Amino acid sequence: MQFPILSVIVFTPMAAAMLILLIKSERKNEIRVTALAAASLALLLSLWVYFSYDKAAAGYQFVEKYNWMPMLGISLHLGVDGMSAPLVLLTGVVMFTGVLISWGLDDRPREFFAFLFILASGVFGVFASL
Repeated sequence: MQFPILSVIVFTPMAAAMLILLIKSERKNEIRVTALAAASLALLLSLWVYFSYDKAAAGYQFVEKYNWMPMLGISLHLGVDGMSAPLVLLTGVVMFTGVLISWGLDDRPREFFAFLFILASGVFGVFASL
């Protein structure tokens, strides 16, 4: 079984958002460092997906399928193709630069980074879902 890289990319920002919301709002430096660490991890993993993608092979790669509720037909199916691999990378770059650009934000950084990561998790999910 291969490492579930796409699941980690999709759910890391969501987990980071929940973690950031648990940090007290007065601890702004810890919030920023947590946001930077999560964004760096997502960027590194999206870089790995992009450069490990075999452009010569047709079809989906890094495919993961999880049956959540088979009785209802609900499952999670992730993978990337030639169009979505660069978009996953672009999302990682935008999320990372968004954290860097808003580093000096003093007005409610906890909520800002939490919402940024929830948004990024959704965008990663859109580009990686099959």
